[in-house]
Amino acid sequence: MTMSDKVDLSQEAERGDTPLLPNERMWGFWEFTYANSALAIATWAFLIGGATALFVGVTEGIAAIVIGNIIGVVLASFSTCVPCGKYGTEQFTFLRSMFGSNGSRLVYLLAVVGLTMGWLAVLGLMFGRSIDGLTGLLNEHEAQPTGTLVMVASLFAILLTGFVVARGPTSIKWFNTLVAPALVLIMGAMLYLILSERSFAELLALPALDAPFADKRVNFMIAVEINMAAGFSWWPYVGNLARLTKNQRTAFWPNLIGIFGAAVLGEVVGMTAAAALGDSDPTIWMTHIGGLVFGVIALGFVAFANVTSMINILYTSIVGLRQVVGKQLQAVKWELLVALFCVIPLIIVMVAPGIYDGFFIFLVWTSALNSALAGIGIAEYFFLRKQRMNLRHLYAPEQQSPYHYWKGFNPIALLALVVGFVVYVALWNPQTLDHTTLFTFISASLPGCVIAGLAHYLLTRVFATRLGWGAYAPRGSAKPTSLDLNAEGLSND
Repeated sequence: MTMSDKVDLSQEAERGDTPLLPNERMWGFWEFTYANSALAIATWAFLIGGATALFVGVTEGIAAIVIGNIIGVVLASFSTCVPCGKYGTEQFTFLRSMFGSNGSRLVYLLAVVGLTMGWLAVLGLMFGRSIDGLTGLLNEHEAQPTGTLVMVASLFAILLTGFVVARGPTSIKWFNTLVAPALVLIMGAMLYLILSERSFAELLALPALDAPFADKRVNFMIAVEINMAAGFSWWPYVGNLARLTKNQRTAFWPNLIGIFGAAVLGEVVGMTAAAALGDSDPTIWMTHIGGLVFGVIALGFVAFANVTSMINILYTSIVGLRQVVGKQLQAVKWELLVALFCVIPLIIVMVAPGIYDGFFIFLVWTSALNSALAGIGIAEYFFLRKQRMNLRHLYAPEQQSPYHYWKGFNPIALLALVVGFVVYVALWNPQTLDHTTLFTFISASLPGCVIAGLAHYLLTRVFATRLGWGAYAPRGSAKPTSLDLNAEGLSND
């Protein structure tokens, strides 16, 4: 086999649904940390921090940011990164084991296609507004959130994202390694400049910008829920990034430094700046921090931080798309798929730029779905499968696989997903902020996650094993029902 053939096979493995062998995985601990940091630090981190400042003061806001993010990130990582990192499997291929082949396609449509199109448009608009703010600093003109420059820059961001992703994971790794450390330094500098204007004690005493409820407990739990939604929002993407890591330890721990640590830093900066300056839009308050030179540098890097986030989520979405459609799409060139996937976000930017202003509502609605998916994933992999997957079943022809369930759907997992979603909405309506008393104490995402996972576990134990679905091991057995291709040859663990 020639070197060119090896490169082609490696690229196909990285871009396809086949398990990656250890020597095909390109990210170690720090590479994955850089990828996660680049994913987490974007204008959306500042917007989440700004949204937090609307409901609570700075002291409560810091607590809400830390509590919400650690819960969401840890649960999302356990449900996706650990199994994908261990076996090198594509995330939505892994979902066949719990949802069935057609069920995993349905989840992809719900969790990725609908959401990713929106995220790419929102992040593109964030890039455009950052560029508009940057030119405003240089030319001293007022920001124009829906002006021509914003639109053109937004379209450019989406096209640049498509160009980098079309070149594959190697270019993504280079982009992340370059941008992520610089972003962390800039976030630290911003926090220093904010503290230089006000003392730490003064910042901690700043009140909420627009607390909607007289009961502070309700406002605090909404702030926690916003940040929990931010943590769970990584569910559709981090699994396909984790499959590029060396092993499952490397797939998990960088999330606590990259996604959690970087997101918390960015959100705290956004919250304190919003509370101190009275505006939650980072493309506005950032122009007032540090003077012209720092403002230009900061806005420039933050603008491209949106692109790094877009690159990572687009890559994972395309990899998932090739899996859910099947062999028909394997023959289509990777570059063409990337181009086609970018068409709808380009249209959204042109016809619905107001999606940017609905960022907060868009974010928290995603948690109604993602939190339930995380709970089902944890129940499946850790409690039903005992962290052992049968890859022959996973990659067998659909009709012959025990993961085919009923016509390619697992009604149990889908019912658990609906139950988790309904529990979330019953406790709290993100659209109207209507809530129950119970929400004040337990949030909406956490019970949605736990109840969805519990429903999946119990219904599987009662019905799936009797129907012969899923090849689950008998209760109390540590061994799978048939050959388990685990760490041997597929993981360094």
